Amino acid sequence: MNHDVLAGAATSGGSSAYLDAPTLGLLVGGLLVALVCLVAGLNGRPPGRFTVGLSWVLQAAVVAYCAAYLGRQLGGASPVGPAWELWAYLVTVLLLPALGLIWAQQEPTRWSTFVLAVAAFVVAVMGARTAQIWYGVGTGL
Repeated sequence: MNHDVLAGAATSGGSSAYLDAPTLGLLVGGLLVALVCLVAGLNGRPPGRFTVGLSWVLQAAVVAYCAAYLGRQLGGASPVGPAWELWAYLVTVLLLPALGLIWAQQEPTRWSTFVLAVAAFVVAVMGARTAQIWYGVGTGL
């Protein structure tokens, strides 16, 4: 691994220093929604009030998360990593739960519940990656 990346991670509090409160909330929330939807899908349940409701809560959290990054940039801060990559992740994260919810509405089968689970899992992972890009973790910069 690049020594400069390790040195930067060490000075910023370790390799998990990018896990600020909003990122940690999105990561944990996304994983919990994914787990609930996965269990519901494995039990053969179509998207119900609970799984759809949790997905809507996740969508609202993603909107707030993206707005926070927009606010940071409008306030003059900029990511350590490439801004285009950060916004590619954020736009994708913003669209995933919405598209999963549309799918669940159009095809209310157990497979749609799995789609909601996958969307929530990907939101969790990509949300964490956006924070890594912001703080320059793993970018080689």
